[in-house]
Amino acid sequence: MEAFLASTGLVALAEIGDKTQIATVALAAKYAAIGAVVAGTTLGMLRGTAATLFFGVGALTLVLAD
Repeated sequence: MEAFLASTGLVALAEIGDKTQIATVALAAKYAAIGAVVAGTTLGMLRGTAATLFFGVGALTLVLAD
């Protein structure tokens, strides 16, 4: 649990001022359903991260396939 909290905190700190965070704040200000905005932006970030991991593992497999 300590690693999870540390990584979550570090990423949150690193993302301050990021376009995604600014967009999330703007959407939360526009829509009353803040929970839906947070869930949507979280799922969007997870989708992007999953794609990066998928392609990264594929690239690593190609590089190490000697």
